Amino acid sequence: MRITRLFIVVAATLGACQSAPRPIVVVPAPAHTVAAVIHGRAFFLERMALLPGSTLDVQLIDALAADKDPATIARQRFDGLQGPPFDFDLPYDPGRIVDAPDRYSLRATLRDARGHLEFFTDTRAAVVPGADRRVEFRLVRAGAG
Repeated sequence: MRITRLFIVVAATLGACQSAPRPIVVVPAPAHTVAAVIHGRAFFLERMALLPGSTLDVQLIDALAADKDPATIARQRFDGLQGPPFDFDLPYDPGRIVDAPDRYSLRATLRDARGHLEFFTDTRAAVVPGADRRVEFRLVRAGAG
């Protein structure tokens, strides 16, 4: 009985020595927009190999932007190209998309390692952001009539 009483006194003394629990501070994660993705494939018909260092630049364009020039919604440069075809995933901010048909398109250029334009899109590559289908478009040779 004496040992039990001694144990209770020691436990109570040790419990009183503990500091009060500190509050847990939760810092919220920074707000950011989850990006959506456009899956696409660009190709050209010419039979030729690309030189190392070539880059494909793809842009999501809003053709009905308030200003006179089409507004770029998203843009990404791809390197280490193998092909064609060039499969790509272009992330974009869905908060910048207005629900309007025939408003958006993709524009692309293919440049060599020195930055000279080799291929580009010469026609509108229509895209519906949020649609779950791959957008395919053809690149034409720069300088070709």
